[in-house]
Amino acid sequence: MLSTGFRRIAGIAVALLLALPAAAQDLPTLREARGLVFAEDGEIEWQVFPDASLSPTDLATLDQINQIQPQPYYGAMAIHPASGLASGRTSLAANFHDEENARAAALTACGEGCVVVMVIRPEGWQPGRALQLSAEATAALSGDYRALARRARALAISPETGQWGIGDSRAAAVAACGAPDCRVVVEG
Repeated sequence: MLSTGFRRIAGIAVALLLALPAAAQDLPTLREARGLVFAEDGEIEWQVFPDASLSPTDLATLDQINQIQPQPYYGAMAIHPASGLASGRTSLAANFHDEENARAAALTACGEGCVVVMVIRPEGWQPGRALQLSAEATAALSGDYRALARRARALAISPETGQWGIGDSRAAAVAACGAPDCRVVVEG
C-alpha cells in the first residue's frame, strides 16, 4: 500500500511531466523569431583580445582577416601563445549559434594551453538575446524555413556544433539537424 505522501509526490511528478510539452510549445514563430535574430545579411563585428604573444603585425593580421575575408558569426579564434598566430594549432571556429560555443570549439581544436584572441559577432550584438542563430541559420529562417509555407514547421539547432535543421515537425527538424544536442528553437 502506498503512503499518502508518496502518492502526493507521484501526483506532482506526473503533473509536471504532463506540463512539459505545453511549456515546450512556447517557442517563437517565424514572425517572432525574425524580430529576435540579427541582420540576415550577416554583417559582423569582431573583438580582438590582445595576448602578450601577439606582435603588432599579428594584431594587424587579425584585423585584415576580418576585412578581407570575414567569417560568419558567431566565431572565435584560439591560439597557443608559445606557438604563435602562424602555428598549425591556431583554430578558427565560425558559424555557431552563440559566442560561448564558438569559443569552446576553437579552444578544443587548438588544444591545451590555448587562449581565445578574437571573437566574431553579429553587428550590434548584445548579450542576453532570447534567440541567437548562426549567420547561416538566420538566412535560412527567411529563406528555406519561410518557403515551407505550412503551419507545421520547426527549426532545430545544435549549440555545440553549429549545425541546424528544418522540418515539417519537431522530430523532422531535430533529425535534419543531426547532432545529439539538437533542440527546436522556432516553430510555426
